[in-house]
Amino acid sequence: MLLITLAVGSVQADKVLYRYLDDKGQVVLNDKLPPSAASRGYEIIRPDGRLVKSVDPALPADEMEAERLRQEEKAAQQRWDESLLLRYSSVADIEDAKRRALGDIQIRISILKGNLNYLKTQVEREEARAAEMERRNQDVSQTQKDTIATLKSQIADVEDLIAIREREKSQTAKRFDRDISRFSALLESIGRRR
Repeated sequence: MLLITLAVGSVQADKVLYRYLDDKGQVVLNDKLPPSAASRGYEIIRPDGRLVKSVDPALPADEMEAERLRQEEKAAQQRWDESLLLRYSSVADIEDAKRRALGDIQIRISILKGNLNYLKTQVEREEARAAEMERRNQDVSQTQKDTIATLKSQIADVEDLIAIREREKSQTAKRFDRDISRFSALLESIGRRR
């Protein structure tokens, strides 16, 4: 008899009830939870009235999307933080890496500027030849005109590349400045926890 009472008591202890609002806003206490009520939030309670768990209502679609974006941003921030802490041991390390990266980009810019000066010299020489021919009342050959046009096109291409490298240099500097700022904040946060 005692075993049966314990078994029944155990079954009742495992039994839970759901308290939720129905479609009309009335509080319902039931041993089953309809899917329509689950999205509005509910509470799981024991037969003796003790609260086991409270489940918040589902977020509207726009709030769910906003929450998803917040979680993605949080994960991206965590990856960035971990990356900084793995790559660098001090702010000086980041500053050294910044100097090297900007130096590499500046070397590429200098090479492009050297190429640009060479091309401009070539154009000046070809235009001077063409002008000399015109002064002598000679026709400038199509080949010479094409050469000048090609050189000017190459100048435009190199100027575009220089502009791209200058933007890259600026973006790289800003990226390293953000890294320095975040790394400093992480070090400060770690220091406060110790």
